[in-house]
Amino acid sequence: MIEIDVPELRLPARAIRMARIKLLPGLLLLALAHSQTAPPQKDSFQKTATISEDQGTVHLVASAVRPLAQALDALQKKYGWVVDYEDPRYLANVDVTELVDPLRAPKPRLIPAGGRFEAGFPLPTGEGSVELSKEKDAEEKALRLVVDAYNQSDNAGRFEVKKSGEGNFVVVGIAAHDSKGAITAQKAIFDSAVTVVRAQRTGTETIQLICRRVRARTGVPVNLGVSPRILLDHNPVTAGGTKVAARDLLSQVLSQTRSPCYWRLLFDPDSKAYFLDLHAVPAAKAPPAPAPPATAPPPNSPS
Repeated sequence: MIEIDVPELRLPARAIRMARIKLLPGLLLLALAHSQTAPPQKDSFQKTATISEDQGTVHLVASAVRPLAQALDALQKKYGWVVDYEDPRYLANVDVTELVDPLRAPKPRLIPAGGRFEAGFPLPTGEGSVELSKEKDAEEKALRLVVDAYNQSDNAGRFEVKKSGEGNFVVVGIAAHDSKGAITAQKAIFDSAVTVVRAQRTGTETIQLICRRVRARTGVPVNLGVSPRILLDHNPVTAGGTKVAARDLLSQVLSQTRSPCYWRLLFDPDSKAYFLDLHAVPAAKAPPAPAPPATAPPPNSPS
């Protein structure tokens, strides 16, 4: 066997150090870009918020792109509380993230950053959760505690509990981060006073008209998104007013539908527009029929 000696390739230590220094800025930029644009992991959020009751206290845990809206959905399912929800405008980089979904969009799109929060509130004395679902005061107190817990978290946006013109509770976004990273107050888009001539129209026509009036007033697009069209297209309503908050006009419309509805006003950071989603409240399930009383066997019959 013939052995051939090949001299080792050696580089001066100074050249190696210089090469590492030149590569370092590029590696740092790559790492920073990855940290800013990495999409949320599929398993990082819960499908639904969880609610548990223990020793007179309700404990709620939500984790989603919009965790506060997820919490309201869970409270509705658990206690029958129908609460409307409105996003603030998420405009700062700290409040949004990129979602990469090649199957739905050729390029990444911006969505709210999302996150997790926990809240607790006491059950009232009496019949536990059954009593809780019947008391409006308990509902309001619980909602305020949930919203306060959210506002103390690091999640995007700040919210408050309001009442609509029809007396329903609405959780409204009132602040978000600005370009400098500070929490800045915002005027809620549905606080805008608009004028709609009072007349009879379908529910869909009236809601679309309200959305157009809000856009004309604020310059922010508001589009009708998901809605129970069969219900709204064939349900005539009479609504309108002069310089009335858009929220109150929307409440007028939904108070006249054959089935109760609630809304989710969601801000899309990618298009800088709102989408108004409307949902029919699911019908309450009837309680199970009581079991028939047991009958005693005749005296002489076998037991």
